[in-house]
Order: sequence, then structure tokens, then C-alpha cells
Amino acid sequence: MDSGRDLGIQDIADQLGVSREELPENALLANCPREDVCVLFKALYHRMHAVIGNDRDNLAHWLRTPNEAFKCRPIDRLSSIEGFREVLRYLEFFS
Repeated sequence: MDSGRDLGIQDIADQLGVSREELPENALLANCPREDVCVLFKALYHRMHAVIGNDRDNLAHWLRTPNEAFKCRPIDRLSSIEGFREVLRYLEFFS
């Protein structure tokens, strides 16, 4: 995928190998403007690709697998700004 392209939430879900319904976009939209939510998902996309690579199956597996650092699945932490930042910091540590 062209990293210069303006990615939407659907594009990001596709590239991460998950459905849009799995991404907690609506929970975030309750507290943040759409532009901010898109920025968070774009940051997630780029960080995950930097750490895990471009294999959608591996990306989806990481999001859906319980992680001891979060005490839940990483995708479950994405429903709040604080949780989203926690996941981004975790990925940043490994990049």
C-alpha cells in the first residue's frame, strides 16, 4: 500500500487483516473528532507494519491474540484514547 495515500479506517482494517467492525472506531468517535480517530488508526497501521511487517495474517493475529502486557487482546485496548496510546507505546518500544 502506498504510504503517501490518505488511508481511511476501512483501508486500515483491510491492511491489518481485520474487519472494520472489529476496530472500535465508534467508541473513539464518542469522545474524539473523526480526524483524530483517523490519525490514531494511521499511527497504529504504520507502527504495526514497522514492527510486525506487511503480512496481514500476522497483523490480525497480533491484534486478536491476548497479550500479557495488556491483560487482554490489543484490539480490545483500542476502544479508548488511553488504551490506544498504550498499544502505540508498546509497538514503539519494539520499533
